[in-house]
Amino acid sequence: MEKQTNSIREIGQLMSVAIAAVLFGSTMILSAVGPARASEAPILATQATPATLRYLA
Repeated sequence: MEKQTNSIREIGQLMSVAIAAVLFGSTMILSAVGPARASEAPILATQATPATLRYLA
């Protein structure tokens, strides 16, 4: 019984590490790609644009 509990705990820890690695990797990719995409098509921050686009510009 104790062996089964340890294996379940180990699987849970591996899943936690895998999820953290995926989140960290996607954050790194988005931080590298995001500014490059934003600079491709500059948006003028005028009153006619929605508020979200003004903040992103």
